[in-house]
Amino acid sequence: MSVVNVPGVRYSFPGGKVLVIPALSLGAMEQLLDRINAAMTGNLSMEGITTVIDATHTALLRNYPDITRAEVADMIDLSNMADVLNAVMNASGLEAKTTDDDSAGEAEAPSSGASSTPT
Repeated sequence: MSVVNVPGVRYSFPGGKVLVIPALSLGAMEQLLDRINAAMTGNLSMEGITTVIDATHTALLRNYPDITRAEVADMIDLSNMADVLNAVMNASGLEAKTTDDDSAGEAEAPSSGASSTPT
C-alpha cells in the first residue's frame, strides 16, 4: 500500500488490515450522495451493498490508488458493513467524529462493541 496523503478515519478491517479512509471528494459525493442516503435507511438491498462498496472504494482510492474494488468488497461483510459506511461518512464530515491525538489528523472509526461503562 502507499503513503497516506489524505487524513481521515483509521479503520481496522478483518484480518488486522488498518487503512485510513479519507473524505469523499465533492465530485464523488455528487455522484454517490443519493445512493448513500438510501443505503443508510437500514434496509439491506443489493443497491445498498453496492453503494457501501463503491463509496468505500472511491474514498480509499485517494490514499491507496492501487486498491481494487474487489479487494474492498472482500474486506467488507455483513458484520462491518454499517461501521464501514459510518467511517466513510465520518471522514467526509457528515457524522460526528472523535480525534486521536496520536494519529496526526486521523479519527478512529466508530466501535461496534458493547459499552464497558454501565448505563
